[in-house]
Parts: sequence; structure tokens; C-alpha cells
Amino acid sequence: MFQYLICGQLVASEFALPGYQQVEQSRSEADVVIRRGAVPPTMAGASYVGPNWQVAGSSFLFHVPGVVRCLVVAGREIIAALEAPGREADAAPFLLGTGLGAALHQRGSLVLHAAAVSLDGCGVALCGPTGAGKSTFAAALCRAGGGFISDDVSAIRFGPDGRPSVLSDGRWHRLWAEAVERLSLADRQGEAVRKGIRKYHVDPCGAGAQPSFPLKTVILLRQVRPPQVPAFLPLKLVEAAPLLRREVYRSSLASHMGRDTQLFGQIAALLGHVRVFRLSQAIDFDRLDETVQMVLAHLRESA
Repeated sequence: MFQYLICGQLVASEFALPGYQQVEQSRSEADVVIRRGAVPPTMAGASYVGPNWQVAGSSFLFHVPGVVRCLVVAGREIIAALEAPGREADAAPFLLGTGLGAALHQRGSLVLHAAAVSLDGCGVALCGPTGAGKSTFAAALCRAGGGFISDDVSAIRFGPDGRPSVLSDGRWHRLWAEAVERLSLADRQGEAVRKGIRKYHVDPCGAGAQPSFPLKTVILLRQVRPPQVPAFLPLKLVEAAPLLRREVYRSSLASHMGRDTQLFGQIAALLGHVRVFRLSQAIDFDRLDETVQMVLAHLRESA
């Protein structure tokens, strides 16, 4: 078994997970096990059925045609039926995206669709929909002196005092080829995330060595097009709460799992300790460094 520390969970996997750092642990039992096995096409008694997924009690089934059929059970087991023999690397992004995200929801975690970096020893979560530029902006912040924490799935843990921390996901950046080139990270580029896609694992500069960082700031990314200019604005709690609920990882799935009430309480607890900003940024690599410096100046001034 390969072992990884991902979002605070000791994950044991029957096959290697590209882009994740293996760890040595003395614990005899993993929190989550990823293994090969037979996965049924449907589940009896499913309470919710989507186009390629089903929820039944504490189990979640999803299918990526031509890649993998996956069953996530009680937050402890991810069973993968690979549809392309020898292509474990192609299945890994789905097992550790939707699969692990579902397992974390089953375990009752608050999980944001966010990249996260550390600045001055504190965590900053960058939320936004797919394509909003989370990974690219996180990489740019790391190049400006930040530390890498997580790329797409950011799990939040509340301490005994109620203060939130964002947990490292134990992986490298995943960046499109243009971002690798424009950020001058070619010397850190690894293999492709999936065969035939120009998105790559990239060894992060300024990676944080800690497994978690106190979360102090959440930034909601919104893309604008020229002639609109970048803007960085604080949000009031009443504005931030519904927006953060939308940024929960696989938000609709969490609702179908019956998590709405729990998530409402977790987001309320989070907002008691973090600042929330909206960053409207232009889709323009030429202005990326300028935007990064604007954000850093605002964060340090507001702190």
C-alpha cells in the first residue's frame, strides 16, 4: 500500500497517486483506503440519482465513462473499478477530487472548492468555480513569497477553541501549460495530470512544510474582462455567508447527502474568525503580478 497525508487524512492506496507526496506513518490503520474492486452500475434504494452519480445512505457512486466507476463508502473506503487497464494515473484526479471530496463530506468535514496558500504564517483560501484561476493565482502568490497548502480541495478543521485551520492536501500544483510558461515554472513541471491534456503537476515553490495553517482570509475570485480593472473589496458577513455556501466543494452533492444544516453551522463558525474579500481580476497574465501585489498590500494593511 502507498500512503499519503491528504486533507488531514491518512490515505492508503493500492496504486500510486501521481502528484502526491508519499509519507511514512506509524499508524496501523488508515483513515481512508483506496482499492480496486467491483463497483455496481447502480445502487438499490438510491435517494438521489444524477446523470452519472447516485447517493444511497452513507454510500456514493459515480461514473466517469471510459475512466473509472467509483464507490465511496462511509468516509472510509474508495473502491475503484478502472475502465482503462493500466491507466490508474487517469483515474487518480477523479478519485482524489470527487471521490475524496465525497468521503470528506461523509466524515462531516467543511470542504471548500479552493486553493490555499500561507502568507506570514496564516492560511489564505482562494475560492471560485472551475476556470476562475484559483491554481494560477495561488502559484503566483507562492512565487511572490507565499507557501503552497492545497490546490483544489481545501478541508477546514476547527480546533478546541473553535478557530479554523486549512489542511495541506499533500499534492503539487496542477497548472495548465500556459500558466507554467507565463509563471516561468517549466523547470518544476512534472507529468501530465491526465493523458492528452496539457495540464501538469508542478512542484510548488515555497511549499509550506506544516500539515495545517490557521485560516485567516478567504478570497472569492471573480473574473472580469478588460477594460474592467482588478478590484479587491471586503465583504460583510451577510454577503459572505451565502457566497461561501456556494463555494463548498461539490455543493449540490453535499445537499443531497443531507449536510445543509451542518454546513450552515460550520460556515457561521468560520465567519467568526476569517476575513472575506472578493477579488475581481482580469483574464490577463500581463497584469497578474500587479494584481498579486495589490492583494498582498491590502491583506497586510487590513491585518
